[in-house]
Amino acid sequence: MSFELAPLSDALAKLLVEPATRGSKGAVVYRLMLGELPASRAISFAELILPKGFPEDGIARIRLPSDAELRVPHVERGGLLCIDGDPGPGRGLDGTQRVETLVGKFYTEFLDPWRNGDLDGDFAKEPQNYWGVNVARLRTNDDTAHRVWTVDEVPRKAQVREGLLINPGRLIIAGDGDNQFVQRLVASLGHRAKQRVRVIIADIPISYSFVPDTWPRSIDALLRLLRARLKPPDYRRFIEQILRRRRSREHRVALFRNHEGGFAFVLPGGPPIILQEGNRHRARRPHSNIQPLLVDRIDPMWTVGRDQIPQVSARQQKHVVVFGAGALGSPVVEQLAKAGIGKITLVDSDTIETANVGRHLLGAQYVNYGKAEAVANNVAQSYPSCIIKSYNGTAEDWLQSNTLKDVDTVLDLTGEPEVRWHLNEARQQHPCKLIIGWMEPFVAAAHVCMLTPETLWFASKASTQDRLNLLEAVDWPAEVIRQVPGCSSRFQAYTSVSAAYAVALVSENALRVVDGEVDSSKVLSWVRGRQFLDRQWPKLTYRDWATGAEQHVGVTLERPIV
Repeated sequence: MSFELAPLSDALAKLLVEPATRGSKGAVVYRLMLGELPASRAISFAELILPKGFPEDGIARIRLPSDAELRVPHVERGGLLCIDGDPGPGRGLDGTQRVETLVGKFYTEFLDPWRNGDLDGDFAKEPQNYWGVNVARLRTNDDTAHRVWTVDEVPRKAQVREGLLINPGRLIIAGDGDNQFVQRLVASLGHRAKQRVRVIIADIPISYSFVPDTWPRSIDALLRLLRARLKPPDYRRFIEQILRRRRSREHRVALFRNHEGGFAFVLPGGPPIILQEGNRHRARRPHSNIQPLLVDRIDPMWTVGRDQIPQVSARQQKHVVVFGAGALGSPVVEQLAKAGIGKITLVDSDTIETANVGRHLLGAQYVNYGKAEAVANNVAQSYPSCIIKSYNGTAEDWLQSNTLKDVDTVLDLTGEPEVRWHLNEARQQHPCKLIIGWMEPFVAAAHVCMLTPETLWFASKASTQDRLNLLEAVDWPAEVIRQVPGCSSRFQAYTSVSAAYAVALVSENALRVVDGEVDSSKVLSWVRGRQFLDRQWPKLTYRDWATGAEQHVGVTLERPIV
């Protein structure tokens, strides 16, 4: 350690119980003076720990005895005290100043307030953190499960319901196996969900989160809570096997939750636990006492926006059809699913080729797979709150066998004029919102056209003028569009990194349309500046409406569509 201990020892001399000693992993440890504490607030020691390599590597911490966990607030697993202290390297303080800052805050922000009772309410400020410490302390290799996932809102009233124990993942899903979202969720777990076992759950809403003084620590305390909250018939049904001292055929789980989080317990008396060890399986009796479990939410309101995006609930009811599962369409579909869209139909007739690998959502392992099916399966497995159906065929074929009657929004991300024509015809029969997104060569510009149900892309059947080329920002020479050697296919060059700008533009504005925030037809264009254009192709010319982008890195411009 390059740090000189003598100056630090001198600076802290009045606060140290004994000289520095060596701790584990080469750390230097000082015992700090605690003074007199009331018997009910006694702490046997406090250690200042300087890790090996301090001050260049690591930060100084203060550790209390393990018996302070869950008795004293702000104590993490292992007794480490969680307070703002050592600011760490690169903050303009030397090692001694950093330690003095930490020790000063230990006394003024922790020890003195603890002595005076000013921290007594702090457990209630972070109840989930302390519950996590409790679960970690009691975890064993023979636990029935490790955590509970909730899939719906907190119930208004206490209820007894079914759930699933998923093995070998040792995960309990608090939802009926017949629920479609639960089924998609289980499917997304893959090999972690080889076995599915029914469990019985007492789902109890609570007004206030548990803290160490209030959470039940024994079966008797837990049963008293359940008896107080469940209706008598539900209570008897839930604990019938326990009352008869018989081993139940199902595990029973008590789940207490509110909008801040949850607390769960596996009750004793369940069936044997089957554990896998290599290629062998062994059965173990479940615990004889209650086993605490972590509780995580996986409902869309939480996973999409952590309860801060109110539009998610409405998005779950929307059906969006996306034509095109290529370099633009495939990542846009993923973004829409992440954002909470409830149902997506994806249409594309192409297969993934080696040339697609560098700029498609999917990689080399999907070469020769149909784009629509591969993207739909991949995205659905990652985001089970979205139902994604694929159609491996052309837009014309899909529109001949389906209608847009129950579709909220259509996205055309193919760049193909035939698709725009067929959609124009279909929308005359069943008007719906339409989004057309595309990129110019090198992604020198990206566009998203947002059309209200009343606005057609082609004004009439007699009209043959396609708006797309007219809306572009740059006059492109014909040789920019390349031809695949030995093939009739043509392409434009760009990278996935460049396409990310277009993906963001289309995805964000598609959500605005779905959410009902766009009330008139318009095109939003993101256009790069002259410096970028000159690096791609010499002497390119902006169209008049886009010349304002020339002196900038990139600008976003909005124009009406009539």
